[in-house]
Amino acid sequence: MMTDRDKAIAKVQKLMSLAENAGNENEAANAFAKARLFMKKHSLSLSDIYTPESAQPPSVPSEKTPVKQPPKPMTAEERHREMGRRKQQEEQRLRELQALVAQQRQRELQRQREQQALRELEKRQEIKKQQQQQTPQERENQPEPVRTESQILPQQPPIPPEAPHFSRDKAPSESNVRQFIIGKIKNVLVMRNIPLVLIAAVMIFFVIYIVYLQ
Repeated sequence: MMTDRDKAIAKVQKLMSLAENAGNENEAANAFAKARLFMKKHSLSLSDIYTPESAQPPSVPSEKTPVKQPPKPMTAEERHREMGRRKQQEEQRLRELQALVAQQRQRELQRQREQQALRELEKRQEIKKQQQQQTPQERENQPEPVRTESQILPQQPPIPPEAPHFSRDKAPSESNVRQFIIGKIKNVLVMRNIPLVLIAAVMIFFVIYIVYLQ
């Protein structure tokens, strides 16, 4: 009676044979992946799956066919070499299958990237086409911006305060100069909220100073 391990070995051998004889890359990759799962699940190695063939019993000679000599049994060294050779062959097959799977994945990724780039290009072209079609209509239907009264009327620059006008032909009198200076000082002091007593004191001091200079 076959144990679970023997059944797993037979299943893996069947999957490996199916992967080798597959008609396309997808079938080979699927069979190879299933074989790897069985080997990992049952802790199988390549030596468990690929064992040297046992000696076949001698065939019964017939009258029409020549008698075949039974194969010579292999020694331990020969069996070891045969096992190593088969193991190398299987590793080579596994590498080839892995390379096929990697190539298939690379092609699939490249195909997906190309399709994505094509979709983005078509989307950009569609957006550009819609913008070209909608731009004239939007320009016609776009309402004019409402301008306020301040925007309609031309803004006049602020008129600077006029300086005291003195005639070129006639020099300004000293009294006018004093009044002008006193008025300026008074305005400055009033704007800064200085008490009237202090303003009067400063004006008196300034008048005395001007009289003393004369």
